[in-house]
Amino acid sequence: MEKYHKNEVAPIEKENERDETYEASNPQIDATRTHNNYHIIKRDMSYTEYINMRLAQEHRKPRKDAVLMSSFSFGSDGPYFTHLSPEEQRELFTDATKYFVHTYGEENIISAIVHMDETNPHLHLNLIPFMPDKRLCAKELFCPQSLRDLQTNLYEWLEPKWHLERGKEGSQTKHLSTAEFKAKKIVEQAESQAEEITADARAENEDLKEANAIAEEHLNETREKIKEARAEKEQIVAERDKEADYSQALEDAKNGDVAHGRRGLKEQVVALTVENKRLQEENTRLAKDSADLFQETKRLQGIEARCQTAIKGITMIREREPEAFGRVFFRATSVFQPFVDMFDQPVPLSRSRVDEIKEEIEKEKEKEKEGKNSQNVSSK
Repeated sequence: MEKYHKNEVAPIEKENERDETYEASNPQIDATRTHNNYHIIKRDMSYTEYINMRLAQEHRKPRKDAVLMSSFSFGSDGPYFTHLSPEEQRELFTDATKYFVHTYGEENIISAIVHMDETNPHLHLNLIPFMPDKRLCAKELFCPQSLRDLQTNLYEWLEPKWHLERGKEGSQTKHLSTAEFKAKKIVEQAESQAEEITADARAENEDLKEANAIAEEHLNETREKIKEARAEKEQIVAERDKEADYSQALEDAKNGDVAHGRRGLKEQVVALTVENKRLQEENTRLAKDSADLFQETKRLQGIEARCQTAIKGITMIREREPEAFGRVFFRATSVFQPFVDMFDQPVPLSRSRVDEIKEEIEKEKEKEKEGKNSQNVSSK
């Protein structure tokens, strides 16, 4: 609960009744959500005008240092409100306002407004501290004992329906002013953000460590591959140089240049040994090829001998039996044509002789036909 004098009322009104253009010193205020703020009780005049009207109604002229407005802030922690819908939240704040109306009179309530643009929803309730005898005295109305009673009574008013948890009675914990409370919230928020930043930094550091370990592992693998590549390169170069030395040693040996010195003789011996091995392998391959060629030659010679015998036989038939040769050649020209070029030109036959051969062939066909017919008759 806060107490305000005459010159402090207007700034509190400005802060309570703020709109989106309000320049807040409190960093917890989110101007983009200010339009969500709403009233439980709203007067059609300013706070100061309403206070002056009530003072005139009660015929009271306050002292210059009198407290004209007492302000209460009602809310709970964030987790509690997360379980309430917007309608249930409004109903809770309305029930809390009803307690103050019931206890201090609705006519003494200046305003009751809910702020939705800060960390947690909360109610600001402002009232004129009239005593039951209509005296204006905030000191007596809200003494320490009455404030404890107010806390207990408000808890009992709301608990059956809303299951709130009352603050520990008799606690030595210092009650904070609104400014102190907001400052405390700002510090808590900053600490929370610092913890999140620290946690993120630690997580990022762990990620960097892991990435560094992976990079180092890849670096070691690359180094090993480079080492292997260098060793392989050195081996290839050594073998190439060695082969070059042996080639030169072999060339010198072939030219009859005998090396002088143990190393030179050794290189020539090694080169000659390798060359001898190569020549032996080549000689073995050539011997096998020679044997294969010999066998193929024998096979072709056999075929050639058979061909010569056939040629001699055909030539003999043509010379001794030209008619039979001509008859066979005439009937199977397509068969013998590929072989004609191998022989001398056949004995030319006259045209009349060709006709005779045709007639003989026809007669032979007739005889064969008659023979077959006579066989068929006898079988019947």
